[in-house]
Amino acid sequence: MRLFIFLAGAAMACSYFVTWIEPPFAGQELSPNALIGDGLQDMIVEGPWQAWVFLGGFAAAGLAALTGLFGRGSGLFCLLAGLSPVILGVHFYSRADEVRANLGLPFEIDFQNAEQAYELLSDFIRAGLWMYLGGAAILLLAGLAMTLGRR
Repeated sequence: MRLFIFLAGAAMACSYFVTWIEPPFAGQELSPNALIGDGLQDMIVEGPWQAWVFLGGFAAAGLAALTGLFGRGSGLFCLLAGLSPVILGVHFYSRADEVRANLGLPFEIDFQNAEQAYELLSDFIRAGLWMYLGGAAILLLAGLAMTLGRR
């Protein structure tokens, strides 16, 4: 299990630097590092709770990978890293209309309809997003198994 924790934590933590979305027609490739850039310190100090959960997920994933590498998988770090995208996903899904209006996309997309949203965005999704989501899913399952499995 420690190998899976290490690989999943490393994948999720490294996805911070890997391209998540490559927009069509123009613009740079999007990754968390490219979006946040030099504003990382400001986001940590003055950012909303969503920024803390987002950035904290990468930190928890990195710590889970380190504990897995050194032979002791930490259920708490796995659970925190795996829950971060779930918390953000539920929050933004419940506010999908507001998020869509703030994005200012040139085409109509209904985030409430997950199938339509995936169909429109699937051509633009790159490896970083899959590393993030896959790593988070594995860490969530490992964290649940390690914390709840002991009882």
